[in-house]
Amino acid sequence: MKISDGVVLAGGETGSGFFHRLLSEAIRRFPEALEDAQLPGAPQAFKRSYGDALARFESARVASRQRVEIAQFLRAATLTELRLRAGEKEESLLEALGRHDVPAPKTVTLEPTKAPGLSAELPLDGRVYRGLEVLEAVKKLHAAHHVTDAAAKALTWVVERIEAAGGALDLSAERFVLFGASAELSPIALLLQGGATVRWVDVKAPQLEAGAGRLISTEGGDDLLANPGAGMAAVRAFASEGPVHVGLFAYAPGASRELRLAGVMDAMVEALGPKVVKSVSLYISPTSPGETQPEDLAVAAGRGRAPRLWQRGFQTAGLLKGPGHFGNIARGVISLQGAGYEAAQYLTKIISGEVLATSGLGGQPVTLSVNVAGITNTRSLSHPLFQVAFQGAPQFGVRIFEPATTRAVSGLLMLHDLLNPEAPGAAGKKYPAPRDRARAVRTEQVHGGVYDLPWQFESAVKTAAVLGLGRRPDLLLRRARPA
Repeated sequence: MKISDGVVLAGGETGSGFFHRLLSEAIRRFPEALEDAQLPGAPQAFKRSYGDALARFESARVASRQRVEIAQFLRAATLTELRLRAGEKEESLLEALGRHDVPAPKTVTLEPTKAPGLSAELPLDGRVYRGLEVLEAVKKLHAAHHVTDAAAKALTWVVERIEAAGGALDLSAERFVLFGASAELSPIALLLQGGATVRWVDVKAPQLEAGAGRLISTEGGDDLLANPGAGMAAVRAFASEGPVHVGLFAYAPGASRELRLAGVMDAMVEALGPKVVKSVSLYISPTSPGETQPEDLAVAAGRGRAPRLWQRGFQTAGLLKGPGHFGNIARGVISLQGAGYEAAQYLTKIISGEVLATSGLGGQPVTLSVNVAGITNTRSLSHPLFQVAFQGAPQFGVRIFEPATTRAVSGLLMLHDLLNPEAPGAAGKKYPAPRDRARAVRTEQVHGGVYDLPWQFESAVKTAAVLGLGRRPDLLLRRARPA
């Protein structure tokens, strides 16, 4: 297969150019609603300042009565612009995914070797909390403003649900498709411990035992960017027994790959429809335009009124810059991650999640779990500048999570969303209006303190790097770990 084959953006656009064009088209389509967005007119200017521009755009959108309609426009435009290329032939990705002419791939199945039973465990700060002790860890995170009120409530519900089941939750009746099952933050281990049947969809073959669950994977792996049709055939075959939970966790950095890969997963969900998709789960990064909750806005306002002496000094020097929020939208973007990365976070996660929550699939409601997961010290953040900044982050009340902690916290939150009929994104949950549902599905956040800052998070990261360099100057000399 040629390098240019597979899933591409129409016209060969870059992720940054594509992002700018879609936001510009939205402003032209909804001029009154988005008049305060102040989007730069030139793509290069947008690329230099997209953090502030996106936060202003999202602030205007969520405050508008046309909030949901704008989201619907952006998602439809994103899916329309994705193409599947093979040689000189290029076609709509959605149309290609709608065909059933690709045979299901050969599979490998690992059968259960243990009795099912997911126990409540949460590793945090050198200690593993178990059972009802997990609620102590939740209270600790909540008191530090690292999780929102809604997230703390959800975590409490799922821990109590597990304990009510005798300390071992049986998920053997549940069936999951995990795109990006090998991802560092994937909930694969948690689901298998509970006894779920999991269809592994990943370029990498499984390197683990099924344990209490059943694990099915494709011989040779699945490449969603190069051959999405095979991935669709795999999911359809797996779902022949009925609708399945779908988790969107695949990640591929560089050259708009994150945007295209996230777009493929979103397009597959749309093409599979309600006969296959029972629920959709994904994680959103806090380094995105988060919809800040009232409790965090209050904390940020208090810190802005009374900064510490050293923080005041960095403000005076111009290193700490405000505002930290536009309206109730956090300015959490980190430009080092790139506009293509942010396009994936915004268009195919935040916007897509909102549309799925309010419009469902094929006119049918679908359960959603689209929560913010904390900044985590994963391989993808092994850049020396991030590692140095991580050393200074606690000075700002920001927690950098370890992978095991994020897997536990975000995995438990996901299970709450799928099992609790009163969860914010539950298909049967009733709301006065679509805008109320749109707001509610964004309330469960494990932001780690990112949304509590009165300053732009990027300026806090740079300041944290200065502080961290004083502690660990050796980190700048290290090479980044391969992702």
